[in-house]
Amino acid sequence: MTAYIYHDNLTELNSELNPFVLWDHFDANGIKEETGLDYHGHSGIEAFSYPVTGTLHHTDSCGCSVTMRTGDVQVMTSGRGVIHKDTMQPLGGRAESFALWTALPAGDQEMADAASQYVSTDNLPLVEEMDATTKVLIGQYKDATSPLTSSIPVTYLDIMIAPYGGWYWEPDVQQQVGFVYLRSGSVYIGANQLYPQQMGILNPSTLPIHIKTSRKGARLFLVLGQPLDQPLLCSGGSVHSNQENLHLGSDTISALMENQAVHQPS
Repeated sequence: MTAYIYHDNLTELNSELNPFVLWDHFDANGIKEETGLDYHGHSGIEAFSYPVTGTLHHTDSCGCSVTMRTGDVQVMTSGRGVIHKDTMQPLGGRAESFALWTALPAGDQEMADAASQYVSTDNLPLVEEMDATTKVLIGQYKDATSPLTSSIPVTYLDIMIAPYGGWYWEPDVQQQVGFVYLRSGSVYIGANQLYPQQMGILNPSTLPIHIKTSRKGARLFLVLGQPLDQPLLCSGGSVHSNQENLHLGSDTISALMENQAVHQPS
């Protein structure tokens, strides 16, 4: 299930959630075999992968080949072009993962060499408070900082809140764009209630974020970022600041796909 996605053919992206261009919640039940996508390409985006049920095997043209356990995080910076494939192995018949994409800053970063990062769940900080536990996937929460880096200022948190609990935070004033996505339970943000698989888009504000639960606890994701001051043009799996870079990215991906086909075992 794709919970939020901007994609269309060669479309200028809506600025409401700039710099975020994709949020995908993949959740498959009752499967016995591995599932996933064969090689495909991206350019101009940074992709954060986070399996929460099962394992995810990631292979890309940067030379990264890793099997991610539940709770691990992998960051792929596509730059001028990368190809990859992802395969999920279910756990107890279920495979579930989350994908977040951001655009890359125009200029050198947008067209840089592709790169990958990976960190295991054991090395991601957990902040335990009276009513909540917060896992820092990207960025910083209070005194805890993720070992992973991002190309633009982004905060990506996995939050669990107890029944009749609360979660309160004053984020970086520069990161005023973002959303909350509820995986399970029920939460209240101001006068709004969210239910499972619902997204709440946050209004740009420098005010603290206060999330509350009632008789049910909740697990949710909070994503915040600093907007990019540039056009965002989308074509397929690529996002760039101009059409020339879109074409260059497409050419790079095509060349990588051809090279991959040549080196496939016969």
